[in-house]
Amino acid sequence: MSAFLVSTALASTSAESGDWPNWIGKDLQPAPSSHWQADVVGESVTFSPTQALPKVLVIVSRKATSYDIALKTLLSVYSRELPQTQWIVKQLPSNPIALAALLKQAEKKVNLIYTLGSKATVEVRNLYAGGKLPVISVNAKDPVQLGLIDKYSGSGDNFAFTSLNLPADVILSFMKRFNPSLKNIGILYANTNRSAYLTQFLPLKAVAEQAGIKIVPVAVDESMADLKLDLAMGRAIADLKENDPQLDHSLLWLTGSSSLLSRVDEINRYSQKLALISAVPDVVNQSQDSALMSFGVSFVNNAHQAAIYGLQVINDQVDVGDLPVGVISPPDIAISFQQAQRIKQKVPFVLMEMASDVYGVNGTVIRMDGKPVKER
Repeated sequence: MSAFLVSTALASTSAESGDWPNWIGKDLQPAPSSHWQADVVGESVTFSPTQALPKVLVIVSRKATSYDIALKTLLSVYSRELPQTQWIVKQLPSNPIALAALLKQAEKKVNLIYTLGSKATVEVRNLYAGGKLPVISVNAKDPVQLGLIDKYSGSGDNFAFTSLNLPADVILSFMKRFNPSLKNIGILYANTNRSAYLTQFLPLKAVAEQAGIKIVPVAVDESMADLKLDLAMGRAIADLKENDPQLDHSLLWLTGSSSLLSRVDEINRYSQKLALISAVPDVVNQSQDSALMSFGVSFVNNAHQAAIYGLQVINDQVDVGDLPVGVISPPDIAISFQQAQRIKQKVPFVLMEMASDVYGVNGTVIRMDGKPVKER
């Protein structure tokens, strides 16, 4: 059975002049340029749009909570703005031949493709640059740093990109606001997550070392004995203590590696009360397993921007290749005072003022989406 949704219609007769029923005026017959087409079906006349309902294909890299959040956001935006849209969601095929077949089939069935996640974005880009269908990335990392395009002003072809990344100099500036005497940064990333390494670890390493700040890599891979999280964290903290014995001038930065974003509780347990700052605002929350702070791009806001791009393309308001890389600015900032209290960490007031999401010492929501939340 086809992976796509196929509409089936009752047999109908085109509403040519000889078929038009005598009980309805002939001036209601749509002109060739009309928005409507009319079909005589039995004793009735069916009016329907001349253009088919828009269909969207979403190619998902793999199962991940972050991708669920992004897809739910896409569906929510379209349900308000273009509710008749049909959605087909497929997991990224396991090999290029199967992916090529999926894309070829899509050209006959859909109007737009979303690639959900960096892996899907890279693989579809490599196979389909210059293809017939517009493609928009969502929940993926910086396309320039991934080598997918050369400039941020647009692809010039059938792709548009959004980005989960902030520029490395912006990240470092916020880290210095958090800790003005910063000496060391431990960067957590999954050893197998190439996109996190290329677009988050390497850029921050470059700007931090230029500013005289020591970078300690914390590469994690549970399939390798010496790269398991507990061992990797232990080595990193020992390294950080070499020039900061009390860890007063050090912090941990958690990249957008999906496999680590679900392990914040373990990271906190091994961190020896180091401040854990995340590139992903979604891991700062009401729970005891929250990161202390984040400045980055939330999955929701990134997907919302991708949805707006898609609507503009479907409605022929813009050429997809002219859309600049979508980067959220200013960044989303989230703070958990429950975590700040746990590690006895002060939070600068300027960051508290800028934060869009703030959680109190008991996990209560103080501010959400930039608006105070009243207690019930």
